[in-house]
Amino acid sequence: MIQRIQSVYLLLITVLMAVLAIMTYSVKWWLPLVFVLLGIASLVAIFLYKNRKRQIWIVRILILAIIIVLSHNFYVNWQADFHPNRVVAAIGLVCVVSGVLAMLALRAINKDEKLVRSADRLR
Repeated sequence: MIQRIQSVYLLLITVLMAVLAIMTYSVKWWLPLVFVLLGIASLVAIFLYKNRKRQIWIVRILILAIIIVLSHNFYVNWQADFHPNRVVAAIGLVCVVSGVLAMLALRAINKDEKLVRSADRLR
């Protein structure tokens, strides 16, 4: 489980989302909840290493949710004449990093799936 690189990527996403949930606790009531749910989804994806298809599905939903949060963050900044504070900038930066990590995890999971399929052909 933890010896695979996608597990490391997903664990980093979980840690980043936990940090964001702590940072945004006083901003809005629903924002920390979103980050906690994204962190839990990332943690669940780590333990689905035996079911790679479901793991791929969860990571794709995670990427979509991160894109939605990032889009909402930019929309709110655009409405406020783009005067970001530290929390808004941190949300944007961490969402971009988390999205990249999720894409790298998806790529590694697909690579594992391809390797298993090629090994099944050889049997």
